Amino acid sequence: RVPNDEFYDLQWHYGIIGLEQAWDLTTGLEPGNPEVVVAVVDTGVLLNHPDLDDQLLRSDGQVVGFDFIEDPARANDGDGIDPNPDDPGDEARSPDEGSFHGTHVAGTVAAESDNLIGVAGGFWQAELMPLRALGIDGGTTFDVMQAVRYAAGLSNVSGTVPPVRADIVNLSLGSDFYSEAEQATLNEARSAGVFLVASAGNDAVTVPSYPASYDGVVSVSASTLSGGLAPYSNFGPLIDVAAPGGDASTDL
Repeated sequence: RVPNDEFYDLQWHYGIIGLEQAWDLTTGLEPGNPEVVVAVVDTGVLLNHPDLDDQLLRSDGQVVGFDFIEDPARANDGDGIDPNPDDPGDEARSPDEGSFHGTHVAGTVAAESDNLIGVAGGFWQAELMPLRALGIDGGTTFDVMQAVRYAAGLSNVSGTVPPVRADIVNLSLGSDFYSEAEQATLNEARSAGVFLVASAGNDAVTVPSYPASYDGVVSVSASTLSGGLAPYSNFGPLIDVAAPGGDASTDL
């Protein structure tokens, strides 16, 4: 099955992992089964993005998500933690400039597909729970873990939990910092039934990157168009699976 999204022909990575054949079987929602909720712990999401606005988990008309960046300077939105996961940009020069990495990740997960505009997401019927933990110059492990706790329906610094917990938490972030407290939090999330997946790291080394290398987390390295290891990707015995990530030296 090939979606009609305007820029689908540029999404070389989907064919490599056989998604068109998978979409022949399902686009992510079967009769009688509830929609899957995917929490994206990242820079937040552009909530009014036309390929994402209808994919966001909502309750009483409000987006279910949170901004867990405690430091207002890092948050770049004028305050600390708040219920607004919109991404104001993660560049210090001015608002509305930055990587908008969380929007990119959310689009890969579940951009509205077969709608003639933009791109296609891998999981057409998933509902997205946007959670901000990264801002200017990255983020703290504390903020990231609080976002994971919220996604899993566990107690956290916001004093709130979502009306439904996430089924999957995506963490396209990492560092070489290890903490038993982080492992304990991830154990709690797993015990709550949450599937955890994280990027293996972009330093081209075998040094463990966390949270990807914690027990119970699926660690994902990056591959290229030809199926080889992306030159920037971490590798080694702690990697669980590889997925297309591209090669910056060739635009793929």
